[in-house]
Amino acid sequence: MYQDQRARSLAEEEEPLIPLPFQVGEVTEEEPLIPQPVQVGEITEGELKQYDGSDPQKPLLLAIKHQIYDVTESRSFYGPGAPYALFAGIDASRAIAKMSFEEKDLTWDISGLGPFELEALQYWEYKFMRKYAKVGTVKVTGLDASNRDAHVARLERTVVEKNDKASAESDVKKD
Repeated sequence: MYQDQRARSLAEEEEPLIPLPFQVGEVTEEEPLIPQPVQVGEITEGELKQYDGSDPQKPLLLAIKHQIYDVTESRSFYGPGAPYALFAGIDASRAIAKMSFEEKDLTWDISGLGPFELEALQYWEYKFMRKYAKVGTVKVTGLDASNRDAHVARLERTVVEKNDKASAESDVKKD
């Protein structure tokens, strides 16, 4: 009998596991809804700047190796005043590869980066591919277009060659 009374007493004292928003006296604050990613297609670097988070009605976009990702859900990282806000609205490939916040590194140009930095860039690119929706590409015109595409292809080959070399070296060590 005592155990039944104790069990009933405990049940009355416990808070509900899931607080209901319509409970008397409870004020709830709705989380702002994150809109579905909107495909922007192929846009210029100038057009990409419109998506730096300064207009809360627009998605927050960031590009890596001219692939544009919607990072709106991570406004606390990339939105105005956030730690990585300067990466928003641009192709920040070089800065991301170097984890740099210097003005000179806020560019798509990844020439001169070493294997470690290229590997870091590849890591972040894969992370963005898994976490965020790809919504477009940065359109490159004129001389920059051929230079940029050739440069990115060369750097990707460098990373692959480095990984192949490391794999071969580990196979040699096993023997």
